[in-house]
Amino acid sequence: MDATRFDRIARVFADRKLSRRQAITRGGAALAAGALVAGLGQTVRSQDATLQASPVPDLTGVSPLSLADERLVAFDAYVAAKLAELHIPGASVAVVQGGEVVFLNGYGARELGRPEPVTPDTLLRIGSVTKSFSALLTAAVVDAGRLRWETPLVELLPTFAVADPELTPLLTVADAFCACTGLPRRDFELIFNDRELTPELLVAGIAQLPLTASYGEKFQYSNQLVAAGGYAAAVANGGAPDGLGDAYAIALRERVLNPIGMPRSTLTLTDVLASGDYAAPHAEDIAGAVHRLPLMEDDSWIVPAAPAGALWSSAREMARYVQTQLGRGLNPDGARVVSAANLERTWQPGVALSAPPGTPPEVVALNERYALGWVAGSYGRQRVVQHSGATYGFVSLVTFLPDADVGLVVLTNGPGMASGLLAVTVQFRLLELVFDRPTAFDAGLKPLLAVATEERADLLAQLDDVDLAAVAPYIGRYANPALGEFTLVLREGRLIFDAGELRSELRPRVDSAGATTDYRMVDPPMAFPQALTVTVADGPDGRPQAVLMVLAGNADADADLAYPYDFVEPLT
Repeated sequence: MDATRFDRIARVFADRKLSRRQAITRGGAALAAGALVAGLGQTVRSQDATLQASPVPDLTGVSPLSLADERLVAFDAYVAAKLAELHIPGASVAVVQGGEVVFLNGYGARELGRPEPVTPDTLLRIGSVTKSFSALLTAAVVDAGRLRWETPLVELLPTFAVADPELTPLLTVADAFCACTGLPRRDFELIFNDRELTPELLVAGIAQLPLTASYGEKFQYSNQLVAAGGYAAAVANGGAPDGLGDAYAIALRERVLNPIGMPRSTLTLTDVLASGDYAAPHAEDIAGAVHRLPLMEDDSWIVPAAPAGALWSSAREMARYVQTQLGRGLNPDGARVVSAANLERTWQPGVALSAPPGTPPEVVALNERYALGWVAGSYGRQRVVQHSGATYGFVSLVTFLPDADVGLVVLTNGPGMASGLLAVTVQFRLLELVFDRPTAFDAGLKPLLAVATEERADLLAQLDDVDLAAVAPYIGRYANPALGEFTLVLREGRLIFDAGELRSELRPRVDSAGATTDYRMVDPPMAFPQALTVTVADGPDGRPQAVLMVLAGNADADADLAYPYDFVEPLT
């Protein structure tokens, strides 16, 4: 951004003191920002859980070794062993090096209890890696002369606004992807409203979200804002402002997927089901048991925010995507998809990312700054561009080193924490192999896994059976203006939270004196380590009140949310 424009934006905030907890206290994560967030960020909780890794020397100018022969065999064996160790149903992995796909393999099963294997052609949801596709789409539309990175969003999306009317006209298409505008993460406004939400309502609803930081002050991940950026590019491409979903799907197909050669990659669940080769999502319950999730539950809430996380793809087609990135905008067949200049604009480091306490320097370096739909970092001072994705039951990671000409794709259909750890460890193992480094990162995971196991055991020890008499006064329907309604009901002696989009049994969590502190969701996908809790009590007027807490499960105290609910009516 030019200094003059930054000064204009800074003046908007000059006389205003922003609260970082406006209307909320702390906030959850459903679509991940990078490998650190997807895996290690949910596991590193304290200074006592420091991951130990071997220091990486300065690798500037060092050419990686080829992933061939014994290195290829070692890599394949490592992925298979790690998948079994972490109890992940299935995964597919691709490695690109020197412009060629040098490794492509599937592991495990598409669904627990069924024999169909995951192959390089199996479709899995890539989640937030979709953001980089939206940034690439924007770059291609800029190349076509239909858009500038500096075009204000309101010129393309007339209903777009943020909570500050002075900031609204200053936010550009590039700003939609920078995670630096002051708009915080508010995923549950998407999740709980999926039946009513449309792309148009999503864009218009951004104005209702609080701004919790000044522009450029800190990294804050907003799926709504990235979605607005993708929709703005689609409108600039010729799409209708009142048909944003179709406009984006058409633009992505015409400008990105078809030119790269990704015919099976799709935003549409109907296409996925028709393919016959797709993986089912899986998540853990409170005790750690892995369950298959209904596919529709994973799918529906992401659709209104499609540019931020709705794409399905395979390892084979994602390898072509990485080849195009490493080819500076040339697809594997040599055809130009996007200019090198505008592609590299999406890689340029922006706002700094922060890491949980205890994160080793090697991991911090890999996740230094957010770019435009990418995370920019380094490994031994070799430039790294990456992004992960985590939706309910799927985790993905794409990593590439532009100057070393090597890239990685990992797609999984397993629980978030375990699959995030798989992706991160596979990423580091590949880097260790091609740069001839000792196997060190994997061994350092043991303290982290021990912490997660201990925390789960502690949590299970705090859960009690529900006291039916104690909860009886609170059985009923509750409403929140941002998230809509949920009901608390009793079914066969169990207390059930039912928001339509999300249902789970609630178990009381008790303190050392035996008093109930809150009620914890125990069913997937929101059981552990990310969690939803419900607190119920009598309000000042004597009527029941409830608070829904979204516990992100990482070290960022500002990353949890509290939503107050009013009592609507009792249920018999």
